[in-house]
Amino acid sequence: MGVCDCIITKAGPGTIAEVLIRGIPIFLNDYIPGQEKGNVPYVVGNGEGVFTQSPKETAQIVAGWFSTNSDELKKMSENSLKLAQPEVVFDIVRNIHDLAGQRGPFADVPYVLTSSFTNLI
Repeated sequence: MGVCDCIITKAGPGTIAEVLIRGIPIFLNDYIPGQEKGNVPYVVGNGEGVFTQSPKETAQIVAGWFSTNSDELKKMSENSLKLAQPEVVFDIVRNIHDLAGQRGPFADVPYVLTSSFTNLI
């Protein structure tokens, strides 16, 4: 992905996150109903990419990006970098660490009493 000028992909959140961090314009051509559907309006609405499921329209738009509409490609790249949040992974790790350090209501229950729960799983 480090050598791409743009990417054509489905609306997977991992790919979108990486594309944002790298400042690559994204062309979405599909999504998994339910879990990825909301990613399409996010990408398009924030000006970081476009969406169509038509192969012909995809070819026309991409060809335009590398000829007459190169300014549009550059603008989407800038928008991607504005939305990128590469530090968020560290926030997630800190949150997990904080949660792991909290004592729950069963923290003082002896292990011997809770070990029998594994038979229920």
